Amino acid sequence: MTLQTRLSRNYLSLALARFTAKVISFVAAVIIARHLGAGDFGIFTFSFAATTLAIVIFQGGLTPLVIREVARDRAAAPRYLSMSLLVRGGGALLVVGGAGAVYALTRSPAALAAAFAALALGFGTLLASFTDIFQGFERMEFVALVLVFNNVVTLGLVVVATLADATVFHFLALYAAANVLSLAFAALVCAAKFARPAGRVGGGELKRFVKAAIPFSLSALVASLYWRSDAVLLKALAGDRAVGIYGASARIVEGLVLVAGSFREAIYPVLSRFWPDSPDPFRDASRTAFKFLVALAVPIGVGTSIVAYKLFPFIYGADYAEGWIVLAVLIWALVAIFLRELTAATLFAFDLPKLVLASNALGAAASVAVNLVLIPYLSYLGPAIAGVVAAFVTTTFNMIVLGTRMRRLYPWSLALRPAAAAAVMAGVLALTWQWHVLANVALGAGVYAAALLLLRYYRPRQLLELLPRR
Repeated sequence: MTLQTRLSRNYLSLALARFTAKVISFVAAVIIARHLGAGDFGIFTFSFAATTLAIVIFQGGLTPLVIREVARDRAAAPRYLSMSLLVRGGGALLVVGGAGAVYALTRSPAALAAAFAALALGFGTLLASFTDIFQGFERMEFVALVLVFNNVVTLGLVVVATLADATVFHFLALYAAANVLSLAFAALVCAAKFARPAGRVGGGELKRFVKAAIPFSLSALVASLYWRSDAVLLKALAGDRAVGIYGASARIVEGLVLVAGSFREAIYPVLSRFWPDSPDPFRDASRTAFKFLVALAVPIGVGTSIVAYKLFPFIYGADYAEGWIVLAVLIWALVAIFLRELTAATLFAFDLPKLVLASNALGAAASVAVNLVLIPYLSYLGPAIAGVVAAFVTTTFNMIVLGTRMRRLYPWSLALRPAAAAAVMAGVLALTWQWHVLANVALGAGVYAAALLLLRYYRPRQLLELLPRR
């Protein structure tokens, strides 16, 4: 199987599944937002944001390490699965216990919501131990299967809860239940197809695993600061309604981040195997990913900014209409995040997790500083601006570092044709502004794709080669 075929198979499996799952997840979020209203939806959003800051160190931090090591030595999968489950399980217990203790001391509804969210995320982080193994084996279709299963179950439970007039705490408990079912499903698939946990793991090996994971975990923690601290600061400085309006916009952007995440997950095991023994295939694979992500990111940024005024109230209803400006601004963070995902994966493949940590620390510092300055004056618009600043800071840092490591790895000339195609799309959208928002979205996508083909960024033959072949 060629590199192009393997990459396309892995990416298409993940991208299609993540798109399907995110649509399902987004529908569930919209149902919850409309049912609860902006105030209670703000509590819902805050609970996940606050607990994610604590639990991400055990989830996002271990994933790149486990994937890299399993990709290089698949026979080691049982040991890494066992160590991952032990570390993540212990971490989840600490976070759930801490959130429960805060509620016991304060009796605050927000603290109770955070405890429920911590429980849901705790089961979610155990689930990631199994999907990491799937990715290490480059069998992304199994990641896709578990992902869709999880979101279908969640949506079903949300619909039932809405009909029963559930509260915010009921919804949080149902997210935990969905993760428990998905965890059992993933464990069965992993045992049948890939690996079972090793019977014993030595204390010394577990200690080395934790030590190796620390740079990855710290990197994941500080990265979450500029994606999750905004809701925490917004609640403290502007209240629950502001969190709800901002959280509704963030849900849309987070869904689109999964597009970039899918490509990163598809290419990261390949890059890990190529470096350092095969630098030329490494460069070719990484540059192919860059070209693809630029072609996706540019039209999303331009098009969403133009249609946000109509798209946002269409999705969420009149109670959220004022939040369109948040989406129009925050979408530009996504443009930088597309490239940040790839550059971070490349640095991890270079065995440079400490530089990813430094990059994310700069982004987190920029995010917190801008939020503290702007939220008192701009409310929910402040975190949107902070998100854009943080994303561009981290991406720029990564690009500079990679430029010193491998000269001209990502030539910026590759962005010129997508920018020209996006300009044509913007002109067409301006002329058809009175059309329905869904017609605008469909027309914009079609015009952009046609312009990109006319500019010969991709040729029809190249597009056919992206399809998996036997």
